Amino acid sequence: MLIEKRRWFVRVITCTVISVSLLGLGIFKAPIKQNNSSVSSQLGVKNATAFISNDEKQSISHIDASYNPRITYPWRGDPSCQHFTIQMAQRNSLPKWALTSFPGSGVTWLRQMIESLTGIYTGSIHKGDPLPFRDHNEDNMGITDDPFCGCTIIDKDHEATEGVYKRKFYLQRLKDYSNIINTTYNYRGILLLRNPMDVVFAHQNHLLVGKFNEAPEDAFRGPIWDELVDAVAFAWADHAIRWIKQMKQGTAIFYENFLGDNAQHELERLLNAMNFKPQHLDPERMRCLLIHRNQSEYKRSNKTRFVLEHSSDKILNF
Repeated sequence: MLIEKRRWFVRVITCTVISVSLLGLGIFKAPIKQNNSSVSSQLGVKNATAFISNDEKQSISHIDASYNPRITYPWRGDPSCQHFTIQMAQRNSLPKWALTSFPGSGVTWLRQMIESLTGIYTGSIHKGDPLPFRDHNEDNMGITDDPFCGCTIIDKDHEATEGVYKRKFYLQRLKDYSNIINTTYNYRGILLLRNPMDVVFAHQNHLLVGKFNEAPEDAFRGPIWDELVDAVAFAWADHAIRWIKQMKQGTAIFYENFLGDNAQHELERLLNAMNFKPQHLDPERMRCLLIHRNQSEYKRSNKTRFVLEHSSDKILNF
């Protein structure tokens, strides 16, 4: 039974990732259908804002430059970059956008890159969530304003996947979140996907010891761990499919694409999908970001990852 669960996990994840990849990670007109015409339901990156209505066409690059006095300097100590700042935009000047992902997908790191590149804070709907940059080593610099103040460029929202450890827990929470993309974000979203074989370990670490530490190895074995793997397999795939089907404005992106030489292209593609045109980006900010993108104080020094076993049978090498 456990072997079959793992095989199902791999099949669901593989099919989801392949579907997203083949459709170009663009904007979807309608739910993906299993037929030969599915490719026609995808729009390319150049048309990423095609579904924004005339009364909503508000270029983020033309926002009022009236900022909240709270300022963060993302690159202190670097003479060529330390003058760049991150600030709040004027209240109600920006549309609501969801930055949604399964926990453990690297959303805090991505928020750091978005903030440092645009100079505008991201937000979070999760109470007490610290800002991506912890200025002066403060433990908690959570944004104190309303997360939907219209003063942040995009807001972190794990929705029903937050804190998932059992499948039934996810399904219960989903009742309250099934229409969130419509009612809260007007179908706007950036979906961050990370290899679920890494997510399941990162998620368990976060549940047990928070953002910085590593759980002991015995936390990754036994019936509780098996149940968590099942929950992550189901919720990761369901969350991704739901957002891909419902998004009318936005795109899907892979965590892994920000690790290598394509990081600049992916960041430009992400912001272009939000109507923040790449030509408005400061090339010096981009240079500083690429130099410092691995400085994240939220990254664990070691990544938990090893062979999963059940009794004496080795199941899969994640």
